[in-house]
Amino acid sequence: MMPAAVPKGKEGHSLRYSDQPVSEIHILELLNVAVWAPNDGLREPWRFIFVGSGSTDVMSGLQDQAPAYLILVVKEDRDLHKREEDLAAACCLMQNFRLLAQESMLHVRMTMNDWIYDRTCIRRYGVQNDERIVAVLEMGYLEQTIEPVKEEDWKDLAFELL
Repeated sequence: MMPAAVPKGKEGHSLRYSDQPVSEIHILELLNVAVWAPNDGLREPWRFIFVGSGSTDVMSGLQDQAPAYLILVVKEDRDLHKREEDLAAACCLMQNFRLLAQESMLHVRMTMNDWIYDRTCIRRYGVQNDERIVAVLEMGYLEQTIEPVKEEDWKDLAFELL
């Protein structure tokens, strides 16, 4: 079993992962729902690289320690409009995934560290020349629960109708 990792939460509080492994099957189940993030033409230009228990050392020095990682990769279309649309759909997919994971008490932290832009570094994960890493999701079950944000703590949202 992997020792508990200590990433920092939003408010700087330490988070401790439990020894509960992150199941590849569970991640696949979540992804099968999360991919309902369509773009024009219903392209699905993404693929996922799952780094689970027993192989997380390949992320050492690049990411905070976590029980599992999910690397989201998108194909970079030559058409800039399609490329931006695909990136937006991938971001929606990540948010869908995070919301679904929360229901099963799986903690997901999205990261975009500098190494994801280093072509030499990302090749070791099988990222092709016409692809890019959108983000790396650090995943694990926490030892303690995180209190949900209460309605009275919501910030006032200001918007204007035209």
